[in-house]
Amino acid sequence: MSMHAGSPLASRQVFCEKLLSRIQRTLGSRAARSLPLSVLGALAVLAAPNAQAEDSAPLHVAVSVPPIEWMVDQLAGDHVEITTLVKPGNSPHTYDPTPRQVAELSTVPLYLAIGVPFEQVWLPRLEKNNAEMQVVHLEEGLNTRHFGSKDAHHHDHGSDHDEHADHAEHDEHGHEGHADHDEHGHQDHADHDEHAGHDEHEDLGEADPHLWLDPQRMQTVVERTAKVLEAQLPEHAGEIDANEQRLLKTLNALDTQIAQALAPYKGRNFLIFHPSFGYFADRYSLAQHAIEVSGREPTPREMATLVTRAKDENIGTIFVSGQFSQTAAKRIASSLDAEVAVLDPLAEDYLENLKRATEALKAGFERTDSQ
Repeated sequence: MSMHAGSPLASRQVFCEKLLSRIQRTLGSRAARSLPLSVLGALAVLAAPNAQAEDSAPLHVAVSVPPIEWMVDQLAGDHVEITTLVKPGNSPHTYDPTPRQVAELSTVPLYLAIGVPFEQVWLPRLEKNNAEMQVVHLEEGLNTRHFGSKDAHHHDHGSDHDEHADHAEHDEHGHEGHADHDEHGHQDHADHDEHAGHDEHEDLGEADPHLWLDPQRMQTVVERTAKVLEAQLPEHAGEIDANEQRLLKTLNALDTQIAQALAPYKGRNFLIFHPSFGYFADRYSLAQHAIEVSGREPTPREMATLVTRAKDENIGTIFVSGQFSQTAAKRIASSLDAEVAVLDPLAEDYLENLKRATEALKAGFERTDSQ
């Protein structure tokens, strides 16, 4: 009987040869050859399911932005193949999937949404094109900030909440593990919902999708993602769960590290072109001021107001990100003799990016204090 490559018989022969090779390395050639065939057969039966699992194709997962790709990779590693739509340098506010990506998404079984603007337009189309695709909204139920009129200029509302509620709780309870996170960590978000909802007629504006920039919200996103991946990959559920617990501890430690580093600057302001670091600012009792107004560059009059305010507050650093024009920020920096620094909301290495953002903000505050 002839065998062709890829046939079940050929695959079984290759597997048995690999198994015998492993036994020989462990027991030695002579001892391995003396084992009865019945023993080798039993070992092959026991090992075969694991071999099949190892050879199974990875789960294809689609995500919108690099920080979510990083998280999925941390949880599932080689067990997933990840398609990320928005590449570094692109903006999720103005992004449209390419025809090639649309075609690729027509066969993807799982899409992890995070609420970025292009998903509101494209997800219904993608779902219509791929009825079998499971779409999970990781942002669902999390307290959402908004790019309202206050966000364009000041965040007294969110900053006051976090200073009096969120960080009081943070200081009292600390970060004593995942149980504390469950009991206390989510409470500030519920408190904020109650606080934020006091004025039903307030114009909140567009929802801010950058919730991953708050390490505590990111922990909730990790928990939800792990649950979905475990259901999709039950044979690797134990490994995913272990990775989840490790990642939650890492994010807890990062949250504590940033809180300690920025504690001396509680209540301070920073000027940034696009207000993408609002969740980060709220978490650590800072206030961001946006240069852009309603998604556009400021008019000459608005620019003059910004420059005057920055001078009054002695701001020494203007922050930008690679997804937006830096022209206005550089003009303001030139008027103030200030530096221009980068805060990137979409960097691929999530942990290092938030550490860099923390150091950049500290350096900016120190520069202001030294003037």
